[in-house]
Amino acid sequence: MRPGPSSTTRTGRQMATDIFVPLITPIDYRGMVCGPSVQRLLSSLRHSANGFIPCLTSGEGWRLSATQWEDMLRFTLEHAGASAVIAGIEQPSTAEVHAYAESAKRLGAHGVMLTSPFGESVTQAGILDHYRRVHDAVDLSIYVYNESSLSGNETLFDTLLAIAALPRVVGIKDSADVARSSDQIKALQAQGLKYYVGWEHQLGEDLPVDGCVVSLANIEPALCRVALACECAAVRSEVTRLTEAYALQSDDWYVHIKKELFSRGAISTARAATS
Repeated sequence: MRPGPSSTTRTGRQMATDIFVPLITPIDYRGMVCGPSVQRLLSSLRHSANGFIPCLTSGEGWRLSATQWEDMLRFTLEHAGASAVIAGIEQPSTAEVHAYAESAKRLGAHGVMLTSPFGESVTQAGILDHYRRVHDAVDLSIYVYNESSLSGNETLFDTLLAIAALPRVVGIKDSADVARSSDQIKALQAQGLKYYVGWEHQLGEDLPVDGCVVSLANIEPALCRVALACECAAVRSEVTRLTEAYALQSDDWYVHIKKELFSRGAISTARAATS
């Protein structure tokens, strides 16, 4: 499924409207996913978010056991209401990603978001083959998660264009090491992709984006929506302030988000998942 269309400002500039929250994974004192915490968290986000992505990197997806992954996806689907739910998949091999994607379809996810296979030696041809094989094997909408910190590699622009040509590849969370140009974003959109920025510092930049998938949306979704819709120095300054306050650029940013959500009473513990 594709998210709804973005609106346009009076000046003709596209205004991004889609906020997809890469959910943290609430873990209880037994080491299990806490269903009541998922319910409270989604309740706090529902007025500002268009959809939810459980089990992505902010949700410690690569560290979750198969049971934890399924429980988090199941609880999210149970409490998401009419909002879209895209299952994050962070597994090292195509075969493992395929198996998780089949589980996502069985549980009722609206789509899957996946990284490239893990490893510095993975080639661009290997990345394209990875997405093509998952696309051909599982009848779900597919979203690309372009990053390098987890997978150890990054999908280059020409490879992204080739992946985007696959019929059911419908969106991308782009956390590229080097900022994407407006022309590159438009080229990806011309292939039918919704383009979502993956870094907080890109909120409010003059880019033709369709929305965002950023960790800050777990705690300040309304601010993320405002930051996408306007190029305001004060709003961007507040995003920067909170990025620093919540240590969102640290290696364990999800722990700091959990501590804030725990202090607000949205989740029952601030525990991290254990691999």
